Amino acid sequence: MTKYIVVAAVEILVYAFFIFFLSVESAWILVATLVLIAGLVLARRFMPNRTQIVVDAFKSSRAFVLGLGAVLLLLFPIVASVVLRQGTYWMLVLIQTMIYLMVALGLNFQLGSTGMMNLATAAFYGVGAYAAGMLSLRLGLPAILTLPAAGVIAAAFGLILSVPIYKTKGHYLALVTLAFGYMIVLALDNTAFTGGAQGLMNIPEIRIFGYSFIRPLAGMHFYANYFYLATILLAATVAVFYRLQNSWVGLSLTTIRDDEIAAKCSGVNTAVWKLGAFATGNFFMGVAGALYAHMIGFISPPNFQFIESLVIVSIVILGGMDNLLGITLGAVILVLLPEKMRVITEYRVLIYGVLIVAMLIFRPRGLLPFKPREYHRSLLNRLRGGSK
Repeated sequence: MTKYIVVAAVEILVYAFFIFFLSVESAWILVATLVLIAGLVLARRFMPNRTQIVVDAFKSSRAFVLGLGAVLLLLFPIVASVVLRQGTYWMLVLIQTMIYLMVALGLNFQLGSTGMMNLATAAFYGVGAYAAGMLSLRLGLPAILTLPAAGVIAAAFGLILSVPIYKTKGHYLALVTLAFGYMIVLALDNTAFTGGAQGLMNIPEIRIFGYSFIRPLAGMHFYANYFYLATILLAATVAVFYRLQNSWVGLSLTTIRDDEIAAKCSGVNTAVWKLGAFATGNFFMGVAGALYAHMIGFISPPNFQFIESLVIVSIVILGGMDNLLGITLGAVILVLLPEKMRVITEYRVLIYGVLIVAMLIFRPRGLLPFKPREYHRSLLNRLRGGSK
């Protein structure tokens, strides 16, 4: 019972601290808040014994941790509408954070789990957005079909790209995907069928079983509808990747990442697995792009330039490759935190630089680096074809 009390107290305290952080308008109070966060991180590093009780409580009650966290997240639109003066704005920012997190999880499956650098994440994200927009505008398909269709189309583009990257790896693979990203943006910018430089306008909102997502929800802004949909899609994305990473699929991909030659010698068909990982990651990037297109209602090529790919790559590297929790933390830092830093424009670059430098010194492998996974013997036997 004590561990549940500890977990509940910590999660509620962090949640209240998060709401307070969003409500802060004073520059100096915001700086003091960041210093306090840094102090807590250092306390965990230099006084591990005193914080081990909390760590053990979280490890031994994961279901309760996830359940309470989900409840607090679902309460955010209500809390934001009542407590925060700019509640609608922060609701939109949090939706955008979840969309970026979906894209980052797709990249992590390619880069973190398989070792395939993809610098065209914004391009596949854009393919999904344009696919959903065009299917809605040209064919009148409902969002319940455009969302998965956008993912399939983005995965199909990944299969097309797999032809030139079949025998490339390392920085050569990164250069090929980088060139592909630029090609997609240039094609969208110069093709009249996709709207050209003007982009796609008046993309229909999401309607599910006749319910329009631009309808206010219980007195809250209609962004609350998209917030809950983004939460559901993100939860599904996390569940899929968690299941894949902790199965014989993840074991095969990890073998390729760590030593591709050894994987081939062990009978792993590296070409097929890398192709599957690339397509799977791109699928979720496409779904995230479709959600963005329907929510905003307008997309154009500048929304999917290379700088967006850099943000996604930074999220994965900063948080910790092949660590779902670390990537979540990286998305919050690199997407949500810069929006808050607009309050202190004069010090924004300085503080952001200090955080990055501190991370590189104390956590060069990311804030939450991955740890070697332990697989059941049955998974190892399945990977080896059942041999003992």
